[in-house]
Amino acid sequence: MTPVDSPSPRSEGVTSPEVTMNSAGLREITEPHYVLATGCNLTTAQKAEVDALVKKVRPVIPFYITAMNKTSMSGSLVICKDYAAKYLPHEEQFITLCHPHKSNIWVDNLKVITDGSCMLSVGWSCFVLHNELRESDICLFEVSKNDGEVTMVVHSLEGGHHLQGKEPESQNKCSYPVKVEVTEEEESDKEHAESSYYYSRYAYDLTGEEQEEIFRSALIQQGNPVYVAVLQENHVSSRNNLLTFPREFAAKHLAERSHDILLLRPNRREKWCVRYYYH
Repeated sequence: MTPVDSPSPRSEGVTSPEVTMNSAGLREITEPHYVLATGCNLTTAQKAEVDALVKKVRPVIPFYITAMNKTSMSGSLVICKDYAAKYLPHEEQFITLCHPHKSNIWVDNLKVITDGSCMLSVGWSCFVLHNELRESDICLFEVSKNDGEVTMVVHSLEGGHHLQGKEPESQNKCSYPVKVEVTEEEESDKEHAESSYYYSRYAYDLTGEEQEEIFRSALIQQGNPVYVAVLQENHVSSRNNLLTFPREFAAKHLAERSHDILLLRPNRREKWCVRYYYH
């Protein structure tokens, strides 16, 4: 857990429940409007922006406010255990990240850490890349729940111009689509004897020695689903390069919605944000 995202008596004290008097003269305890992560200190101007947003949104669940740091910029965001325990799911589940003024959505797996805090990772990384968030930006998470599904609308301060839908001008921009639909090749995809291994038609023709070399070099974590494809010309063309996953693999292991996903290579720091289309 990073210092910025760790809870502390000071941060929780700033946003502690308010004691008010109702019309009958009885004391009432109301929920705080927002919770600050430790180390996230708002300026007077930022505080005014937050108060204005609270007044506009009237959140049922308090905002979670944190500052972007090197850890949250590099791929993971930890939400303090006090906030997570009270307002977030207690088991891992997919959640939706979105921007208040855009239709794009990002799906992430909200992971529950052993100490009770929660962590966002792959989907969050793609959100950061797509919206060009920067270190020291202030992010406000507006959490809502509907029939067990959790949505986080991400507002930002000081870096508001980063969240206006501008595509990052870099090799990591979300421009390469990954589609889930059946083609002649994928229709014949076959599953490995182990249920988590799948092969495209061409990959299924790999020799045992070739397969062994692939899995030895890939260092795949036990239990993770694997799809092996031999790249063809249409996969690497300069325009309209698509990679199609077989229906069975997608149904078992990929989300049933279109969203951005993050591609990584082992032993490399680069990340590529791509669009995953579900049909």
